[in-house]
Amino acid sequence: MNLGLSLSRARSNAAEQPSETSRPPVTALQVVIYLASYAARGFYAPFISLYLLSLGFTPTELGVLVGVSALLRLMLTPLMNAQADARGAHRKLLGGMIGVTGLSTLATVLLPLKPWQMAMFLARDTTDVPGAALMSQLSITGYKERGSSMYGKLRAMGSLGWGIATITAGWLISIGGYGLLMILSGALNLLMLPLLKVFPARTTDKTSRAEKPPKRHKAFWLLMASNLCFYIGMNALIVFMWAYFKDYLGADDTMVGWLAALLGLSEIPWMMLMNRIYKRVPVRVALMIGIAGQAVFFLALSQMVDSSTMLIWALIRGFFYAFQNISLTLMVNQISHPVNVATNQAIAWVTVPGIAAVLMGPISGWMYDHGHVRVLFMISAGMALIGALLLAIGRDWFKQAEEQRKRIEAEQLALVMDVV
Repeated sequence: MNLGLSLSRARSNAAEQPSETSRPPVTALQVVIYLASYAARGFYAPFISLYLLSLGFTPTELGVLVGVSALLRLMLTPLMNAQADARGAHRKLLGGMIGVTGLSTLATVLLPLKPWQMAMFLARDTTDVPGAALMSQLSITGYKERGSSMYGKLRAMGSLGWGIATITAGWLISIGGYGLLMILSGALNLLMLPLLKVFPARTTDKTSRAEKPPKRHKAFWLLMASNLCFYIGMNALIVFMWAYFKDYLGADDTMVGWLAALLGLSEIPWMMLMNRIYKRVPVRVALMIGIAGQAVFFLALSQMVDSSTMLIWALIRGFFYAFQNISLTLMVNQISHPVNVATNQAIAWVTVPGIAAVLMGPISGWMYDHGHVRVLFMISAGMALIGALLLAIGRDWFKQAEEQRKRIEAEQLALVMDVV
């Protein structure tokens, strides 16, 4: 297989300093980063829709805003990741994304005017999710062969950070309102910046970067079709679940914080165990289980009459969320060529959810505005089940793509050994 890499270029690169991707990562610092990163999201994500609604936004306006934000991600993220792939500058891109996320979140509290709030929402939303996807891939790259087990544990620390933030959110709101949460979220993002050197500079070794990215395997596009169905279903929950708790289930801000914390904390045990689970369950099957299980959660959510029922379902949902979240990241890594794996992660975590938000954001907002939120959640469940079914249908394609990735890695290793 032609990897687009000349022998002279390989010799040149091999003669340089040792690859940064093989440098052992400082685990303690990565734990701190994941705790801070997801704590920042815990202060922001469950409450930003409530904050904007309190400033006079309607659910329909919020849905449209989410759709516009998704369009921006669709346009900007592939361009940024393609440049990072070409230059091997993934860590620099991550730093820029986290910086913009932090500054725009802090700036949210400066003016209550709708145009300003919209601009800050768009700036943050355009960089936060892409940054999370890139950080995940850099974590997997840094751990090399132990990527799956160590990433699951790091992501569990992220859930712990989320839980700590959301548990304290109700108390913080009583002191300083939603604005205090925005300040804490922005500050945590900016405080992470000096720690990012713990990550490798790029998602592949210099000797594995081809001059031209190869054609993606058809299994990748089937995976993205499944992912699109899931996120079409997930969109309504991302935007309106927290408002639904208050408007339909009688929860106050403190209860919303506790429910958000329980959703995050219930993920931790399963994320810590994912490597053991993968020894018995293939990543593709685990992803199917995660998506199908969350579809059941969506359906249960549509039938709830008070927030007490949510306490039980939050515990159940943690199991399925861990399966879906960790497995999607690893599945993309397993079936992607090393040279464009970061771009593929961005497609999975940014582009596809962005398309789903464009398609469903305004519809979700209109349905919530007109009292059809329970029907909306039932539609979400149906779309997620379709996503799980697509993964079952494409079993052979995924097997072929995984074998292709293994052959590429073997050829690259043989080339490096021959040069060195």
